[in-house]
Amino acid sequence: MKITPKVDDKRLQRKLNQQLREQPRQIQKVLGRTAEFLMGLIKQRTQRGKNADGIAFAPYKPEYKAFRREKGRQVNFPDLNFSGQMLSNMTQKNSPTQAIIFFANKFQAIKAVGNQKKRKFFAIGDRETTTLINFFAKEFKKVNKLI
Repeated sequence: MKITPKVDDKRLQRKLNQQLREQPRQIQKVLGRTAEFLMGLIKQRTQRGKNADGIAFAPYKPEYKAFRREKGRQVNFPDLNFSGQMLSNMTQKNSPTQAIIFFANKFQAIKAVGNQKKRKFFAIGDRETTTLINFFAKEFKKVNKLI
């Protein structure tokens, strides 16, 4: 998943373009913070059993539900957390122009793709888009001491 900054506010856009030319490291820092914030949103939402649009995940199949119960895991709603390895393996890398969120371990990435097919957890919802834009703008202003 890529995050590329696009801003509607003309003053902020001019400042962003100027910063990209003059001090790309600051933009990279802000994109990294925004990516970390998004990873937190995805993890929190997933642990509550909700997809990117806030809709509850499809329930676990009865066989898998019984397996989870037998292993002592919660079965009230799907939280995509059996061992905790998949969500904790989510990481990010950034550059001055974009941030990429991905799964560093190949096995965990394959597991995430399988989960994504059944339950859309690795996405950005409409409400989250606004939250991310506001977070990026606030961090950008902080780095540039505009606030």
